[in-house]
Amino acid sequence: MAKNWNQLERLDQKSLKKLQQDREKQAVAQKSSDERKKFYIIGVSIVIAIVGIMLILQVINKRSEMKEYLEQREKLLVSSVIGLGGNIQTRSLGDWEPLSPGLKFSREQSFRTEKASFVTVELQLKNQLKLASNSEMVVYPPVLEEKENKIKREHSTLTKGEVTVAVGVDGREMLEVEAGGVVALGASGLFKVIYNPGKNSGEVVVKNGLVEVFSRENAGKKVKVSGFYKVTFSKGIFTSPSQASIIQYDWR
Repeated sequence: MAKNWNQLERLDQKSLKKLQQDREKQAVAQKSSDERKKFYIIGVSIVIAIVGIMLILQVINKRSEMKEYLEQREKLLVSSVIGLGGNIQTRSLGDWEPLSPGLKFSREQSFRTEKASFVTVELQLKNQLKLASNSEMVVYPPVLEEKENKIKREHSTLTKGEVTVAVGVDGREMLEVEAGGVVALGASGLFKVIYNPGKNSGEVVVKNGLVEVFSRENAGKKVKVSGFYKVTFSKGIFTSPSQASIIQYDWR
């Protein structure tokens, strides 16, 4: 009987020891599992944080690029007054006021000269417009390409009087000068546009280079006017080019 009890006791001890070992193994396994979960959570958190930081940096970079893009785009709209003499007035949206030297503008700007006065405006592509005395013109902001910072067209309207146009190297075939519904597109060189609003008539005279003339209402009809030639126009209709006496005009 005592022998049986001893056997049972040894079995109970073995079972207890095995149970303890199993519990210890489970505890170790649970601890390892918890540590793996902890590392996994930390790892996932780090990845999420890195991805979040990258996204924030991308947004900041895109905003910075957009800001720079818009700043550069704004600079392309600027034109400047580079010369003046006599009594000149200007206005943007309000009333006429005296013109200050060195004016820079990026919106529609009008200029008006009196007797013995002149003003020279330089556009973004170095095209120059010299308004003669007793004249008036409007200079518009350049038209930009929609998806890139590049000038598509420059434009000015002579409402009365005379303007001398010097085409810059970078501004070839970019500047349109309109008067009485007729447009002179400067391909190169030096030319004049003269307009009398009372008679709704005028002329385009080319000293050198090449100018393309067309009607705003009928852009399909175009003529090319080279040096020492001119076209006259009336009520939006222009003539064929004819020889011009260049020395009769003031090209200073």
